[in-house]
Amino acid sequence: MGKHHSRSRGPDDVPVTDPDARLPALLLSRWWWAAPLPALALWPAAPLAAVTLTVALSGLVAAARAVVPRALAPRHGLVYVPPAALPAWREAERAEQRIRASWPSLGAMADPPDIGPALDRARYRLALLLHRRDELDRALQELRAATNGLPAGAPLRAEAHERGAEFAARRAELSDRIAERIGALRRLAEAAGDHAHHVSRSDRARDALRRAEAAAIGPEPAPDAVAELTERTEAVLAAYRELSAL
Repeated sequence: MGKHHSRSRGPDDVPVTDPDARLPALLLSRWWWAAPLPALALWPAAPLAAVTLTVALSGLVAAARAVVPRALAPRHGLVYVPPAALPAWREAERAEQRIRASWPSLGAMADPPDIGPALDRARYRLALLLHRRDELDRALQELRAATNGLPAGAPLRAEAHERGAEFAARRAELSDRIAERIGALRRLAEAAGDHAHHVSRSDRARDALRRAEAAAIGPEPAPDAVAELTERTEAVLAAYRELSAL
């Protein structure tokens, strides 16, 4: 069987860094665009050299981003989520964002108080599982293609079929682990989100109650003379009518 080669990274692959990774991987992932900037310092003295060096550095960085991550990842803390895994990845990202937004509402109940590092590690480990499943999918496809031309009774074909079944079982195990991790993120997002919603509604109700109480016990207006003037005027007019009737 031929040697399996990792596919080259495409524009739709999502880079994910290990929060505990070494610095080079993080620089490649997040600060690659800054590498050509030092060449611009040559601009006042040698504009042509500055442009040439900037272009050269840009090309080197682009090549490094395409080649080095595949050579280092995932051993050095940088892994790419392939396009085929993006629906599962986006679902996990939505859950993660909801957890981050709602976690402060737990207050003293939050354990850990800062959920960020735990989510960052969970995010990287999920990306690693997705990456490994994608690698295994392509390896299985290559294995099937490589054995299709072998005679039906060839020992190597039987061995490949047997080992392929083992690899498929491993692939199913990876899918179960991925589903389990995404499910855990989703349940945590629902629990924290529901609590945050309850806290928000409770705060709103308390604010409304305080406003209602303030409105109910507000200062009374000073009494006016209209009521007394009305009674006096009615008595005078009644007496006038009685005198007029005589």
